[in-house]
Amino acid sequence: MALGIDFISENHQLIFYGIFVIICTCTILHLSLRSFEVHSKLDRSNEFIEMGRKRPKRPKTASTSNSEWASMRELEFYKKLYFKLQNLEEHPEIIPIARQVFLALLSEALEDYSKAPNTNILSMKHFDKGELALFLQSHQDNVTDQYHHYISRRQSGGQRALFQDHQEAEDWLRKIAPLKLVDGAWLGHLNKITMPFSLRPIVKETWQVFTEELGNGNRDQHHVKIFEDLLREFEPDLPSPTTKSILHPRYKLGNLKYWRAAVAQLIVSLFPCEFFPEILGFNMHFESLQLDTMQAAKELPEVHLDAYYFLLHVSIDNGHSGHAAMAMEGVAHYIQHISETEGGVAAETAWRRIQAGYVFSEWQFRNDSQVTNIFARLNDSAPDKLEPKVLSIFSSKIQAAHRLHCGSRVKIGKRSLAEWLEPESFLAEEWQNEFLQSLSTCKPWVYPGNSQRSKLAQELRWGGKMYGAFTKSELEIFELWINSMGSDQPHFYYSFIDSNPHAQFHIPRTMNLNMSESKVLATRDENFETAASIPSGRCCLLESFVYSPGRTTDAIGCAVVRFLRAQSGFDEEDSNVTGIDEPRTAENGGIVEFGLEMIRRASLPTPQSLYNLLSHWPSEFAMNMLSLSSSPIRNFGVLLGMSMAFLELQEMVSESSDSSLLSPKSGERLASLARRQYLCLQICLQDIPTGDERRVDFGRGYDMAKAEIKKCFSQEV
Repeated sequence: MALGIDFISENHQLIFYGIFVIICTCTILHLSLRSFEVHSKLDRSNEFIEMGRKRPKRPKTASTSNSEWASMRELEFYKKLYFKLQNLEEHPEIIPIARQVFLALLSEALEDYSKAPNTNILSMKHFDKGELALFLQSHQDNVTDQYHHYISRRQSGGQRALFQDHQEAEDWLRKIAPLKLVDGAWLGHLNKITMPFSLRPIVKETWQVFTEELGNGNRDQHHVKIFEDLLREFEPDLPSPTTKSILHPRYKLGNLKYWRAAVAQLIVSLFPCEFFPEILGFNMHFESLQLDTMQAAKELPEVHLDAYYFLLHVSIDNGHSGHAAMAMEGVAHYIQHISETEGGVAAETAWRRIQAGYVFSEWQFRNDSQVTNIFARLNDSAPDKLEPKVLSIFSSKIQAAHRLHCGSRVKIGKRSLAEWLEPESFLAEEWQNEFLQSLSTCKPWVYPGNSQRSKLAQELRWGGKMYGAFTKSELEIFELWINSMGSDQPHFYYSFIDSNPHAQFHIPRTMNLNMSESKVLATRDENFETAASIPSGRCCLLESFVYSPGRTTDAIGCAVVRFLRAQSGFDEEDSNVTGIDEPRTAENGGIVEFGLEMIRRASLPTPQSLYNLLSHWPSEFAMNMLSLSSSPIRNFGVLLGMSMAFLELQEMVSESSDSSLLSPKSGERLASLARRQYLCLQICLQDIPTGDERRVDFGRGYDMAKAEIKKCFSQEV
């Protein structure tokens, strides 16, 4: 068949189509778009922020403290964020908020750790692989020493450390459940085609940790599934962690610490192009040995509960060939890559960013269930944005408060409170600004950054002399203003990673797709839904299907995991994990590597990224595919059909005798990977019931892709 041969011609457009179909359409079906820019204003998501500001209904008891109220409010915020981050297809508006939450928490963690840098990873001022290995070994030695003392104490008749009986064990498992039910999510968005091609080997070895967390597509070995089975020993009706039902208080899951830590897992990989070093650092800490994991492995069987989830993590996370070792190697390879391609200064900055990610993970477990004032740290709660609202509140109280404070001896700055609130004087803008400036520095009435300690806020709450003078929403705005002062937290992260005046903070240029650029590729009753209207940074045909681990525990989810492993060039799955022994050579590459090989054999410049490729050879169909695939759940049938059509093209190329396409060895490997992908797609199809509209969509997707492929090859040279 000459079909795969004739398209290598002087016509660069035809060359592009042939290569593009392989690299971007047939095999890189998991294309993704660049995440929203910082410019995305949180105004569009005011509803979600307001949710966080609305306090839960107050219990009848009068003993609830102000700190407990703040904790309850923040808890509800993280629970709803937890749900929306696992359902991004339906809630794309949460992405800019998630980015701000990530920066705020990351900055707070760094600020806390920077106060005593000699006691943590920040003591390593410069990267050295040997020194890093010693640091990580020291951490493990510390954990194993503690475990040794724990075992000695237990053998001497000491009590359990985590719980004392079966009921307490259930309570403990419920508490940590939000974190365990998203196990692996910190790498869920990592394996994106929008990442620079030069980083693919490092991305691949890191993403392997994620697939092993998902059991490499084996349902019985899926970490979230194993933990769900453990919970269902005493909570048989436990819903999926991707549903809103999981948030219901009847299940008694989590506390503020663990809901927040779970959200941290879900957001850390949400922007892989922008925060790749931070992901590597987070991964390196999260895969290290933890004392409570070892204690749980011993104590759960003693109260007649299955401990295999914890035993699994003691072994698979080992520092010799397991996830801990793989994580450290990924960091070392990344620093080496940056040093060779961008120089020593860039490598120093990259190391600090890796440290930041490590600190972010470790901080989640050191930082107990205290409030972090997250609302005040979000962009639309900055002091300068809240000041007009605070002034408006005081202005509205002037007439009602006139002369009520004439007996008060309280002074704010150089005037008494009664003088400040004199109606005619308060009309002047200069007067108002001076009042707010004086109030913001007047202790003990206002402690910048701490509304709980501020006496004026205390007086406005229940039990205070002015309780009822401010409405709930007015008091919340006033507290947000206090908490936001003197704390521009997100900037602490940037100052931390860019402390060297010569270092540059670099964000790789990636693709973006606006709503106005979206196209509808198919119709169903004149109203076929596509992802065309959702701008996102999660776009890919099948890869975005797996970012939430709880969505991959069934037959289809596991098949998709195996499909993506085959596309990435991983070895065929076995009952045992390959760990650090997984081949990393070019000969063991995946579909992207074959596409790049074809480009080199065609004597064309090797693109640095997908953005670079499409900048030179624009493709409307590629952009339409990106748009459609950003909703992999809604459009699963269409994407499955397109995958099957492009899989046939892979098979055709692998069977071609034209050596200008692929080397014989690459052709054989492509054929092997194509067979594995085919089996996975068949499993997906078989699991879709007869009559399900996804079967109809499968045909539509297949026909669309086949038509495009045919168009590529039918053009005359």
